[in-house]
Amino acid sequence: LKLQFLYLIVHYITTMLASNINAPPLTVQSSSQRDKLKEEAKPIVRRELGPLGDGEVEWFCGSLGLSRRYFTSVAATDVAKHTMLMFAAKFRARVSDSNLQLDIADEGNGQAIYICPSKEFGVKDTKALLQSASARIEDRIQQLYLDEVWSSNAPQGKAGQSAEASRSDQIQTKPGSELAGTGYVVEDFRSAGEVAPNVPTKVRLYVVQRPSYPLVQKGDTSLRSVACSQFLHFIPPEHFGEYSTLLDRAERSNGCVVDYTMPQEEDWTEHSLHNEEQDIVLRVAHRRGTTHSFYSSCSALYRVLGLRSRVKAMWPFKNGVDVQTIWLYPIEPLSYAELKAKVIALTHHISLSYILPNTSLTKMVSTQQLGAGEHAYAYCALMFASHFLTLRPDEQDTAYAYKASLVPDMDAVQARMLKMRLRQHMLTEPRLADAVLRHPHIVKKLHAQFEKIHAPWSKFDPRQEAGGLTGCYDDDLAKEIVRSVPNEVNQRVLLSFLDFNRYVLKTNFFNRDRNVLSFRLNPKCLDGDEFPVCPHGIFFVVGSVFRGFHIRFKDVSRGGIRLIRSGNEQAYATNAATLLEENYALAFTQQKKNKDIPEGGSKGTILLALGHQDKGHVAFDQYIDGLLDLILPHDTMRDFLGGEEMLFFGPDEGTADKMDRAAQRARHRGYRLWKAATTGKSIAMGGIPHDTYGMTTRSVHQYVLGFYRKLELDEKSITKLQTGGPDGDLGSNEILISQDKTIGIVDGSGVLYDPKGLHRDELNRLAQARQMVKHFNQSMLSSEGYFVGVDEVDRKLPDGSVIPSGLLFRNTFHLNEKVQGDLFVPCGGRPESINSTNVQRLFDKANPRFKIVVEGANLFLTQPARQVLEKAGVHLVKDASANKGGVTSSSLEVFTALALEDAQYRELMTAQINTAPDKMPAFYQSYVQEVQTRVEENARMEFECLWAEWQRTKRPMSELTDVISAKINNLNDAIQSSALWDDMDFRQQVLSRYIPKTLLDKQGLPKIMSMVPESYLRSIFGAYLAAQYVYSRGPNASEFEFFNYITEVKYGKQAKL
Repeated sequence: LKLQFLYLIVHYITTMLASNINAPPLTVQSSSQRDKLKEEAKPIVRRELGPLGDGEVEWFCGSLGLSRRYFTSVAATDVAKHTMLMFAAKFRARVSDSNLQLDIADEGNGQAIYICPSKEFGVKDTKALLQSASARIEDRIQQLYLDEVWSSNAPQGKAGQSAEASRSDQIQTKPGSELAGTGYVVEDFRSAGEVAPNVPTKVRLYVVQRPSYPLVQKGDTSLRSVACSQFLHFIPPEHFGEYSTLLDRAERSNGCVVDYTMPQEEDWTEHSLHNEEQDIVLRVAHRRGTTHSFYSSCSALYRVLGLRSRVKAMWPFKNGVDVQTIWLYPIEPLSYAELKAKVIALTHHISLSYILPNTSLTKMVSTQQLGAGEHAYAYCALMFASHFLTLRPDEQDTAYAYKASLVPDMDAVQARMLKMRLRQHMLTEPRLADAVLRHPHIVKKLHAQFEKIHAPWSKFDPRQEAGGLTGCYDDDLAKEIVRSVPNEVNQRVLLSFLDFNRYVLKTNFFNRDRNVLSFRLNPKCLDGDEFPVCPHGIFFVVGSVFRGFHIRFKDVSRGGIRLIRSGNEQAYATNAATLLEENYALAFTQQKKNKDIPEGGSKGTILLALGHQDKGHVAFDQYIDGLLDLILPHDTMRDFLGGEEMLFFGPDEGTADKMDRAAQRARHRGYRLWKAATTGKSIAMGGIPHDTYGMTTRSVHQYVLGFYRKLELDEKSITKLQTGGPDGDLGSNEILISQDKTIGIVDGSGVLYDPKGLHRDELNRLAQARQMVKHFNQSMLSSEGYFVGVDEVDRKLPDGSVIPSGLLFRNTFHLNEKVQGDLFVPCGGRPESINSTNVQRLFDKANPRFKIVVEGANLFLTQPARQVLEKAGVHLVKDASANKGGVTSSSLEVFTALALEDAQYRELMTAQINTAPDKMPAFYQSYVQEVQTRVEENARMEFECLWAEWQRTKRPMSELTDVISAKINNLNDAIQSSALWDDMDFRQQVLSRYIPKTLLDKQGLPKIMSMVPESYLRSIFGAYLAAQYVYSRGPNASEFEFFNYITEVKYGKQAKL
């Protein structure tokens, strides 16, 4: 055996020396840097391989034909290591008398080297391309180093291990991370030469390493101040300007930007593909952590177009931008025009891949069933179908009939929940995607029609067609779908794509440098049975890590943006199935709530993708960009809506800390109303924080105090249960503003309960510190009191009962049969926490366990549940009345931002972020006090109106809230469209009554009227008159009463607001 082994070694050495002597000629010119590295590497390799080492280095640096760029990016030790790895693979093949297996993976210590064969597949060899060694390695690099994985999680395997042997099973995302650490440098080189004359295989070499950054002088703002050393060694200084421009565009776009450099047309010949000096240089930049699967998806895109990379590099910059540069060549001779067309198509495909890098339809691009643009269109249309496609009446009737046999008294909410669950099972995304997967030829035609209508270069004008854009329905294509698609569900899915095409009024689909795909939809796309009141506008946004909507009920509307996270796959499926319905319900509730302010109701929702629950900031930023794309003018966007749109956003679940960045982004993008774009901003941006000044709580508590007055109750004797803890806005301020005997508080940490009453001073301490109830000093509990955390299991309570799950106990504590009191104030919790299926748990036999319910949290109770409670004698005020203090404050925050010039705004409304309230500018303090007064007065007036109408009619207050809201909103619309607005003296009189005195005295009415958009002033005019009239006269007052009311206002008899 020893003799055989020695013979094999001698045979291998002589064969390899011969192959090196007879190697093919170099494909690139020699360089001093390559020669220098070669000579420095030889002694290193010689120590390991003896006399054979020099020949191996000569072969690796010469005949293998690596790009000259390789030798500008590595050290001699790297050349030596790569040479010996190649030698090991060749030696193993010789000794085992087997084919050469170039499958080398050396991973560990934050770096990796991969060497694999690189075959020249044809454009049509899609299966081979997808399964190639380089594709598998790039997927692995993506997974281990580039997709939100922090450096501490990179493989720490031993040198020389195979890819499978060193595979890490502990790859995890750092909890709460928004950006993937500092990123990794990835460099990839394809050889021009082959391994040996008898081994006609080219190789691809990947080098992965952590970036190193050179020391820079203070104040240096050049490219060198943010670039890693690897980039500075790789790219000649004369090209730094190109990268500076690219980085600037990436930072401004907040997404992906692509540019390229073509070879000179006069130098291009059919033989240029063999000359690396004639390569196309493609540069791609994007913010780190804002997408996923992007590195590997870019490779798939250029391979499909018949292009290959000779060299590819990814560099992370210190400003959070990753730059990928790819040196490309065609695999077959092309004319210059053909080559340029492919490159332009590639740039478009890459920008779309950044937005949708990995969907349920992505493989259709790799297999060339769909182009990248067709894939992006198909996925967005599929998402449209998943939300807007409704069940047929016979499908609903069958389900309802079955359910009715089980629940004879099924109400509207139960029916809606049933319909939602039925849609979840029948219209799942995989089921809908089947229509696209089976019929790509139809999808191509649907995309062509979409492009015909919405592409900026299209000459087709649907406004000249019968019925306009909504009448632009391709009947011939619809007939083809019905005729050629045998499955009825697939038919309906593809027909809904035609609806999508005609209901889109504006889209950024064809814009440059976009980072999401957004669509302004005609609200007529909503099913009238499911959504009885048609909103003013719907925005639909699709990104790499989320999807979302924005719905508003009036041209001038305001409402919060809600970030929706999902704890598991089932929760995500439910959230996805109900996203549109929840958004509509929230916006409609906001419309009712906003009755006495100028803005109508709106709401935005952002549903994070299941695998990207830590990407809240990324999703929010891209969502805002998508909306701005549609309201800012753009040359490459066809606008079938016409006219300016104004959007105002506010905080909601998961976005309270993001209002500043939205306003800053709007300013950066050139939105002229940027100061008013968001509310709930920090004081540094001129915001009036609801939590600091207790705006929402001031409204909620006025209804509580109203009940105390009418029922002659002593607040200090009232026992109260509260959901939403001292760490939140409403919860903390409810504790601080009240003087009751609080017996229970439920928050994210668990349940705090004491039937003897929780220690008031200790509660105040938590509220002032914004700490959860788990931090309550439990020594201050009575013998019957307890705290149960959400993580606890099998917890024994003072009464001897055992709680199996603290989480379940927390989620249902408001329904606990042992808890009862005078007052229940939900200050937090998920929508529909109390509904018709569980409302009976709020009763002790026939007696309700709470006498008063003031719904501080949005949609905490369903309307049928409210009616059950009120029928049993519970005094209840619903969210649309109680929880309106925040919107009143936000509206006046918007107004001052509109009425002040930028310099005034900075002087009068802003301060350092940690400035105490009593140190704010005098104007700010006075204005905020007026806002607080307005919030309380609005709440008091509505409560008195509700109470009077309830006493008169005995209708449930929850119904009267809707009656009053509808009356005010309808009257508002009528006033705005009437001739009253044309009376300039009366207009000025009404506006003067509405505008807070602090602002009116400072700015003066003429200046304010010149600064604020007329549509907004008209909304103020209508909202003020309508609300004051209904609150003072009741919702059933006659037209004659309204005439008397207007007369009183004109002649000064109506009291000021």
